[in-house]
Amino acid sequence: MTNQTPLDDVEFLARSPHRVEVLQTLMSGPWSRPDLHDETGISQPTLGRVLGSLQERNWVEQTGRTYALTALGELVAEEFTDLLDTVETVQRLGKVISLLPTEQMDFDVRLFGDATVTTPTTGDAFRHVRRVEDLVYDADHLRLLSTTVAPGSPEDHLERIEKFLAGDQVVESVLTINTLDQSFADPEIADIFAEVMSFDRVRLYLYEGTIPQMVGVADGVAFLVPFDDQGIPAAVIETTNPTIRSWADKTIDEYIENSIALTADTLSI
Repeated sequence: MTNQTPLDDVEFLARSPHRVEVLQTLMSGPWSRPDLHDETGISQPTLGRVLGSLQERNWVEQTGRTYALTALGELVAEEFTDLLDTVETVQRLGKVISLLPTEQMDFDVRLFGDATVTTPTTGDAFRHVRRVEDLVYDADHLRLLSTTVAPGSPEDHLERIEKFLAGDQVVESVLTINTLDQSFADPEIADIFAEVMSFDRVRLYLYEGTIPQMVGVADGVAFLVPFDDQGIPAAVIETTNPTIRSWADKTIDEYIENSIALTADTLSI
């Protein structure tokens, strides 16, 4: 084994899901071979070969009838598991991760490991858009960087506003000039919009620059909606990770600090 390179050992693990599963199972503590068999479902002959090869590398040691990770085995198991988690995150985020403003994020993108990613599919091009609508319109408390008006007919917009008027949703949102112009394009919606602004549970702000992506926090769930190079929403990424949620809140706060508070009297700005 002295001529093994690091890549040789990585390949050794990557070639066999059974080896990885045994290492990860042993991370919880010593196991007997029968218990390992029951836990993993790996056949006894295969399990024997796996344990033997792990012992050869000094990653696993046998004491009596139990097997446990050595200090080296613990290190390998932890690092390889981290690698698998990272690759799994990258695979799920796919091309979406390249659209995220990672240079503006003061956290490790691996924290997206538990995130839910909704993207359009061949049979459902608006699946991610509907998910954003669910997050925005069903939340009791919403904070949002709004980059565009939600799609739909004037009737759809009126129905959403009427639902808001009948409920008790609290909204804090930063709008761009483009978003505001779209909202006031329909006179009927503009009148209702002005009425909404009179509610104490609504705080709206006008940001005179551009907002590169939609960022929101809906009932404690942080979500990001990156746009492709044509300005079309590409996906929605949502997570309850506290670090990402804190980043989202801080980002919204920073935009609010650089925005104008909107009231019925300031709509002419």
